Amino acid sequence: MNLENITSDLSKDEVFLKINDFLENKGFQIDQVDKERPWGGFFVIDENQISEFAEMFFMEIELSEKQLQQKLSPKFLLVAPGSRLSWQYHFRRAELWKLIQGEAGIVKSETDELGELQPMEFGETVSLMQGERHRLVGMDNWGIVAEIWMHVNPELPSDEEDIVRVEDDYARK
Repeated sequence: MNLENITSDLSKDEVFLKINDFLENKGFQIDQVDKERPWGGFFVIDENQISEFAEMFFMEIELSEKQLQQKLSPKFLLVAPGSRLSWQYHFRRAELWKLIQGEAGIVKSETDELGELQPMEFGETVSLMQGERHRLVGMDNWGIVAEIWMHVNPELPSDEEDIVRVEDDYARK
């Protein structure tokens, strides 16, 4: 099973089913699936499989034993063609993103002013620093992005509430 057959003509349900099958085929335990996001959704992988997840999708990144014991929230982000995540940043985490299938773009900036849309390069890790504004953008096809969180303070780890939305297409706060 591979992800090459995920195309823009598939429905959201079909894409999620293919990603679910891919992850299960690779031996990953799925902790959470969220397909209610207006831009697509995500799959969260069991924290106990962070080493396997990092080895498969972030092999060029070396995580310390201390980092591997933190909640790194390994996940797949699925961004639909033509959709955008909010223009956002985080107080308590940095993030690592890698496009593993399809097409996606990224906008980054150190200020609230939108930067220029840059296409993500397949297989290239993108490091997003704490406080750096960013937005994942769907292009002509579904974009499948592997993600790992890097907590600024392991004693106060980040969570889904650690999102400051500067701008949002869906009027979320």
